[in-house]
Amino acid sequence: MNTELNSKYLKQICGDAEAEFCLYNPRSKTGIQTWEIKVRNTDNTRKIIVVRDYGYKIDHEEIQIHPFKTREERNAEILRLYKEEGISQNFLGNLFNISQPSVSVIVKSK
Repeated sequence: MNTELNSKYLKQICGDAEAEFCLYNPRSKTGIQTWEIKVRNTDNTRKIIVVRDYGYKIDHEEIQIHPFKTREERNAEILRLYKEEGISQNFLGNLFNISQPSVSVIVKSK
């Protein structure tokens, strides 16, 4: 089992943006091997790209991050990304510069 993404494929999906952080999940919530990638665009905005290995094909999807200004809005966005998009708590902690246990508290309090 290969746990690293091919650098050519990574360049293809990120384009001119920089991959800042990559979290490999051998078995995500859906049971599929995934990579969650935090990407910084040239304008210093960030996006999430999730790569899934279905066995017969590798596919990727860009996950939108909704803007927020308050802690409550941030927590709502964390909850949405976790519940609706299936992003892991470890990745969300890195993305929002908080600890995974903090993400867990946010997820369980809603």
